[in-house]
Parts: sequence; structure tokens; C-alpha cells
Amino acid sequence: MDTMSKSELEAVLSNHLPQCTIVCSINADGSLSVEVTGPDEHQFTIANVDRSQYHGEAGTNRLVREILEEMVMSRQSSNLT
Repeated sequence: MDTMSKSELEAVLSNHLPQCTIVCSINADGSLSVEVTGPDEHQFTIANVDRSQYHGEAGTNRLVREILEEMVMSRQSSNLT
């Protein structure tokens, strides 16, 4: 993922999360921020992702799993309030 462009990252993540809208930003330090809008219009931002930790298809799958986990945790915490 560390060699992918913003549009390539958005396309790959969108393919794995087809019901979500994905907007990526590559920060000055090379890290990645991912803004995800779910089908229920909930918005999640995952910031400062070290792209060098996510290699190939396995890395993409791991990042998608982590995004989904963040979405679930965020929903659970918003349901508690």
C-alpha cells in the first residue's frame, strides 16, 4: 500500500467495502487517513495509518478488517450514549 496513489487506495478499499464511500488522504509523512461513510450515513475516520505495515492482498485484507472493527466499536460506543 505504501506505493499506491490516493485513487488506487480508494479503489481497492471501495472494492472491499462496496456499500461504503471511501475518501483517502496521504499525509505529508506518508501515512494514510481513511474517511469511511457507511450505508447508514455514519462517518468514520481512521488517521495516521502506517502504509508500510500493509503489504499486498493480505495487508489490504487486514486494513479492511481493522476498518470494519473500528466501525463496529464506534457504533457500539454511540449506542451507549
